[in-house]
Amino acid sequence: MPLSKLAGTAMALLVAAVAGMSPAGPGPKGKPLRIVALGDSTTATALDWAPPIQEVYADCLPRSLAAHGISATVVNAGIGDTTTRDALARLDRDVRHHHPDLVVIQFGINDSWIDVDQGSTAPRLTRAEYRGNLRKIIGILKSDGAQVVLMTPNPMRWADPYYIKAFEEHPGLLDTRAPRGIDGLLDLYAADVREVAQQDKMPLVDVFAAFEDYGKSPGQSIDDLLLAGDGIHPNQAGQHLVCKLLTERIAGLYRAN
Repeated sequence: MPLSKLAGTAMALLVAAVAGMSPAGPGPKGKPLRIVALGDSTTATALDWAPPIQEVYADCLPRSLAAHGISATVVNAGIGDTTTRDALARLDRDVRHHHPDLVVIQFGINDSWIDVDQGSTAPRLTRAEYRGNLRKIIGILKSDGAQVVLMTPNPMRWADPYYIKAFEEHPGLLDTRAPRGIDGLLDLYAADVREVAQQDKMPLVDVFAAFEDYGKSPGQSIDDLLLAGDGIHPNQAGQHLVCKLLTERIAGLYRAN
């Protein structure tokens, strides 16, 4: 991913407990709901490379769920510059080890990314492998008895001069003249997540569509939700929007149950 220039983001296994909550909750035997957030750098803690992001969605999720009467702990299993292939390889260590009740999965930016600055002209993972990896991860977690919530990746915008120049030097891959040109492939991978969710009957949080809808409102832009000069990662406002969307989806699931 476009994190080749950034310091590698170490995985943050940050467990956030809801303070002052009743022990009653939707988890087994009334215990707090155990959630693992599995993803790439848009999930991982950002304080080491983007200090303006004081909390990512996994950090604010327990507090947000508490407002709905749901006691929860959240383990952030996001690692920067990773794909669904990497997620499969580390699933036992970073997810199943925690015996989660619910796992949130968000990948796509790295899977679809073309490492043009390294001479590549194709996405890191094909769409077929991407879909297949998602289904394998879902199958394993469901066999463990975990609830799975899929999230589409957030859309991006051209902002980093390094990548603009790299793709300008390799025309025909991503259109640097179009504001949404950077999403030329990501559009398709986001559609793949929707397809997997629909066909496999999985709960979905469509982050991609929500960011796009936000940008269509008068006086608003998707750039408002992305790191300035980066255009790839959600900023603090973007992380809070993801948290809000995810909270509503999880609360809906447990109200329904």
